Amino acid sequence: MTAAPSLRRRSPRAGGRRTHLIALPALTILLLLSGLLESQPPAQAATASIDLKTAGSYSVLATDAIASTGNTALSGNAGTSPGTAITGFPPGILAGSIHAGDGHAMAAQVDLAQAYSDAAGRGPTSTLSGDLTDRTLTAGVYKSTAALAVSTTLTLDAQNDPTAVFIFQIDAAFDTAAASRIVLANGAQASNVFWQVVGAVTLGAASSFSGNILGFGAITIGAGTTFVGRALTSNGAITMARNIFMTEPPLNLRTAGSYSVLAGISVLNSGGTTLSGNLGVSPGTGVTGFPPGLVTGSTQRGTAESAQAQLDLQSAIDDASARQPTTALSGNLSGQTYNAGVYAAPGPLTLSSSVTLNGQGNPNAVFIFQLDSTLTTSAGSSVRLINGAQPSRVFWQVDGVVRLGSSSSISGIILGQDAINVGTNSRFTGRALTRNGSVTLGSNTFTTDPEVDLGRASTYAILATTSITNTGESSFDGDIGVSPGTSVTGFPPDVVTGTIHGGDAAAAAAQVDLATAYKDAAARPASATLVGDLAGRTLTSGVYRATAALAISTTLTLDGQGNPNAIFIIQVNAAFNTAASSSVILTNGAQASRVYWQVAGAVSLGAASAFTGTIIGMAAISIGLGVSNLGRALTANGAVSVGTVSFTNPAPTVGDLTATTAGATLSAVTLLGTQPQVATGVSSLWTIIDARGTGAAWTLSVSATTPTSAAGTVETQDRVLPVNNLSIAPGTITTGPNTDAATDITAPTLALSTSPQTLIATTGPHEGTYLLTPTYSLIIPSNAYRSNYSGAIEDSPMNPYVTVLTFTIS
Repeated sequence: MTAAPSLRRRSPRAGGRRTHLIALPALTILLLLSGLLESQPPAQAATASIDLKTAGSYSVLATDAIASTGNTALSGNAGTSPGTAITGFPPGILAGSIHAGDGHAMAAQVDLAQAYSDAAGRGPTSTLSGDLTDRTLTAGVYKSTAALAVSTTLTLDAQNDPTAVFIFQIDAAFDTAAASRIVLANGAQASNVFWQVVGAVTLGAASSFSGNILGFGAITIGAGTTFVGRALTSNGAITMARNIFMTEPPLNLRTAGSYSVLAGISVLNSGGTTLSGNLGVSPGTGVTGFPPGLVTGSTQRGTAESAQAQLDLQSAIDDASARQPTTALSGNLSGQTYNAGVYAAPGPLTLSSSVTLNGQGNPNAVFIFQLDSTLTTSAGSSVRLINGAQPSRVFWQVDGVVRLGSSSSISGIILGQDAINVGTNSRFTGRALTRNGSVTLGSNTFTTDPEVDLGRASTYAILATTSITNTGESSFDGDIGVSPGTSVTGFPPDVVTGTIHGGDAAAAAAQVDLATAYKDAAARPASATLVGDLAGRTLTSGVYRATAALAISTTLTLDGQGNPNAIFIIQVNAAFNTAASSSVILTNGAQASRVYWQVAGAVSLGAASAFTGTIIGMAAISIGLGVSNLGRALTANGAVSVGTVSFTNPAPTVGDLTATTAGATLSAVTLLGTQPQVATGVSSLWTIIDARGTGAAWTLSVSATTPTSAAGTVETQDRVLPVNNLSIAPGTITTGPNTDAATDITAPTLALSTSPQTLIATTGPHEGTYLLTPTYSLIIPSNAYRSNYSGAIEDSPMNPYVTVLTFTIS
C-alpha cells in the first residue's frame, strides 16, 4: 500500500470510467481557445474552491462553546478556541478528537478566519433574496444582503462537473425549516459548497443540510438533522441535538439498493445460494440456478424494474467515480486498516488474508474505493468492519473484473463494470451489482444487513441504567442488570436463569456495548418508512424508520420469506406502544434473534401481549402484566418495570445433528489376474444437517463388513476381499441454503476397516445443510484369476461383491 502525496479528482465518463488527465500544455491551449470563442455565463464562471486548511479536519468549530444533547455523531474533530466548554461527548461520539481551547483549535480558528475572508471577498455572480424553496442553482458566487431561508428543498446542480464550486455570501441570518433539504445533483460535492454567513444560523429539526458553514455568529442545529459538511464559526457557540455529521455522504443507490445481485448479461448460480434482496438482470435475461438457490425478494429478468435499477446503478458509479480521493492504494490490502475516506487505486488490488475498515465509533462513516482495474481476493480472505463501520456505507467501485475467493467473507457494495465471480461458500454482507458483466455464484449467502452486535449485553433479558422493578411472579431466561444505578427490586419470587447484576462491573460493560449497539441500529439506512399503527401489517426483512410515535394495536407479522438470515430493524424516533393482547408474529423462517426495535422514546408493552425481538431503548421501558416476550428489554437511558412476565432468550432453537448417506454400485471389471484392478462408482447425494446452533465439532464415522461375492449359479463358493480394499473419497463439500461456509471442514479419503473411522471432522461454526457426493473405489487384487472360479466364464457375469456400510454421526 502506498500513499500519494497529492491526488486530483477525475471526472467520470460514459460507463463510469474515469478519463485520463490531459497534459498541461494541451490543457492550456484548450482553455485559451475556449476563451477566444465563447465567454461563460456568470453563474458558470470557473470558481476556485476555498482552502479550509486545518479547519477542514473539524466537523464543528466554535469560539465560545459546543453543546450537544443526545447521540450526536461527528466524523471529524470538535473544537473551541479561545473558549474551552465542550459538552455532550459522551453520549455523543466522534471519529476525530476533542480540542478544547488547545493549540490545534487555535490554529484552526486562524485558518477559518482566512477562509471566511476568502469567501466574503469573492466577486458575486448573482444575487439572492428571501426563500430559496424549490430553486435549482448552478455553480457560482451568490450574494444576499438580507436574511436568507430554505423552507423546503434547494437543489445545487453541478451539471456533471464534480469540481463545481458554490459560494453563498449572506450578510444577515440564515435559516432552514424543519424537514427541509439541500440536495446535491449531477456531481455536486458537499466539500465545494460554502455558506459564508454574517448572522446567526439556525437549521430546522429533521432537516438534511449540505456544505460548509463559515459563520460569524451562533449556529443552532435542530434535533435529528443530518449534516454533510462542517459547521464552523469564528464568533459564537454551536448547539446540537442528535445530529449526524458526515464528511462524505453515502452513495444513493435508489432502486438498485433493493438488489442483492444485479447483472448486465446474466446470473449463473450453482448450489444453495441465498439472496436476502432482489435478483435482477438487464438488458440480458439469463438467470440459472434458482432453484436450488433462494431469492427472498423478487427476480427481474430484463424487466422495466431491472432496467431502471441499472440506470440508478450508473448514477451511483458516476457519483463514486467523481469523489475526491485522499489516499492512493496499490498491491495487496492484507493486514491494512483503513478509516473512512475515499481511496483511489489506478492498478489491480488483491487481498490474500484480511483488511479492516475502522468506523472509529461512527456508524455513519463512509468508505469509497475507486479501482481503475481489477479486484481479486484469495480463498478464506475477509473484509472486516469494526467500531461501527456499516456494510451499507462501504462502496467498491471497480472498473475491471471482480474475483472473490471461495469461503471468503465480503462486506460492502460492489459497483462493477465487468464480471463479478463470487467464490463457492463465500458470505457476502452487501450487494454485488454490475452494469455490463455477468455475476457467478456458488452456494453463497447474501445478507443486506448484518445482525446488530449486542456484545456483552446479549446475555441480558433486562438491562437498565437507573433501576429495575418487578411486581408479581416472573421468569427471565438470561441475566438481569442495572448500571450505573444499583436498584433491583422484586427478586425473588421471580425465576432468573442467569445472574442479577446490581451496578457491578459486568452490568457497566454491558451498558457500554448496548450504547454501541444502539448507535449501530439507529445509523442503518432505512429502506422504508412507518407511521401510526402497524396493526394488520406484514413486514419483510429490512430497516424501517418511524419519525413519530409507533403503535401495534392488534397483530404485526414479520415474514422471513423462507430466509432464516432475514434481519428486521425498526427505528422509532419517538415513543413505541403495544396494546393489551396484541402480538408480534414471526413467519416463514424469521428469527426472534434477528429482530431489533431501536426506540428513542419510552416503550410500553400492553398487558397480556406477546412481543418478539430485542428492544434497544434510550428511555424507560414498561412491560405490562402477563406479557410474554421472546426477546430482550434493554435501555441505555432509563428504568425497566415489569409485572408477572415471561422472558425467553431469542436465540434460535437448538436442533439435531443428522446425516443421510448412501452406498454405490461399482463399475464392472474384467478380471486379468496379473495386476490389481479398481472398480469405481459414484454415490447418490449425501446430506449432513447441523441444526444445533452450538458451533461444536461434528464427526461422521463409517464401518464396513468384509466385501463378499456370494456363491451362486456362476460361482460355486463365496469370494472375499480385504476390507481395506474399499475406500471412499468424499469430494467437494458444498452448502445448502442459509448455511455457514464449509471453511475448515476436512474430508480425507477413508480406507475402511471393520471398526469406525473418521470421515469428516471439523470445528465450528457450521450450522446448516452440507452436501457431498462421494466416490467409492474397490481394489481387486492381482491373484483374482478367472481360473479361480468354476462354471461358465466367457461372457458371463460374476456375482457382485457386497459390503454393508454403517454410518454414525456425532
